[in-house]
Amino acid sequence: MISNKKIRLVAISAVLILFIILFFRTSSKSELRPETLNNDSKAQTLLTSNNLIDSKNDDKVDAAINNEISKLNNDDSEKVLSPEKTQEDTTEKSKEEFDVAKALLEIRALSPMVIFSKTYCPYSKRLKQLLKDNYQITPEPTIVELDRHGYGQNLQDYLEETTGRGTVPNVLVGSSLESRGGCDDIKKLHDEGKLQSLLIEWGSTSSKKLDVKKIEAPSNS
Repeated sequence: MISNKKIRLVAISAVLILFIILFFRTSSKSELRPETLNNDSKAQTLLTSNNLIDSKNDDKVDAAINNEISKLNNDDSEKVLSPEKTQEDTTEKSKEEFDVAKALLEIRALSPMVIFSKTYCPYSKRLKQLLKDNYQITPEPTIVELDRHGYGQNLQDYLEETTGRGTVPNVLVGSSLESRGGCDDIKKLHDEGKLQSLLIEWGSTSSKKLDVKKIEAPSNS
């Protein structure tokens, strides 16, 4: 005859086994919830940077779709401007917005006599040296080095249109837009002894006066 103690042990063991079985069943069901299944099915159709894969399509259709998307991505990447290209466009835009006529008026207002020059031009150097060695001009001429000016080419093109001279040096005196000449023209007037009086005549207006004095060469005695 089975004792009461053994019967209790068997009953307790059976309850524990039943509890363990129920626990594992509950865990398995929770892993297969509808949300998880839905997420897994959604993951089968994905949008990525390069591909769109639809599990309902065959391999040929998917390949064609991927090819078209790759083309679109390549087109978009070509539209992205490099920093250098952006800078070039900005520079071109700023040049278009530059008011060359206004800039010339502002330069002319600095002094009755303006010399448009280039630092490397030998004729510009000769003219500037001739004036420096032989004349004391007050106010001093404004010298614009076009090769160092941010809009030098714009100014030179505009000077050719308005003064008739597209080369340097280009001398403007007074309020007139007429070019008074380049290096050879000014040197010729200097050699003829006419430059001093003409500079005073050209540069003197009702509001401003250009004073020009000859620098006498030191005597040898």
